[in-house]
Amino acid sequence: MTDDAAFDALLGVGIQQIRESMGLTQARLAEAMVARGHAWHQQTVVKTEKGLRPLRFVEALALADILHVDVTALDGRRREDVVVQQIRRHLHECSEATAAVQKATQRLDAARAGLAEALRQGGSKVPEPLREASRTVLHGQFPQPVYGYDVPSAEQS
Repeated sequence: MTDDAAFDALLGVGIQQIRESMGLTQARLAEAMVARGHAWHQQTVVKTEKGLRPLRFVEALALADILHVDVTALDGRRREDVVVQQIRRHLHECSEATAAVQKATQRLDAARAGLAEALRQGGSKVPEPLREASRTVLHGQFPQPVYGYDVPSAEQS
């Protein structure tokens, strides 16, 4: 085995250990690399972790960022204690949760915009319980369910 091949294998084992300590799958790691502009697939991760594919420096920088480690720690020779691994895993989970909240916020904003437009178009035809619930939502609060009022479906209108 050449020195380069031995280093690729060492690097691959280190990346796999760090990825697994974070609870990150190969597919999720590949997705995170794609999000940073690299054409990675799960098989790219497999080949990299087995040392069968050399790692480019810009890829190493992206991996270090995704895995929340210094680029020099990717080879796995610097062992981290359990607390540091837990912190990295929780940072990753917080990052994913934040992304989910941002996506949900975008959906909520779109739904509120649609609601405002529907209220505008419906005008005085909108029953008061629905108008009041809509105002509550549009002001950033969550309404109580509107009981005792059946919302007509599109077929009933």
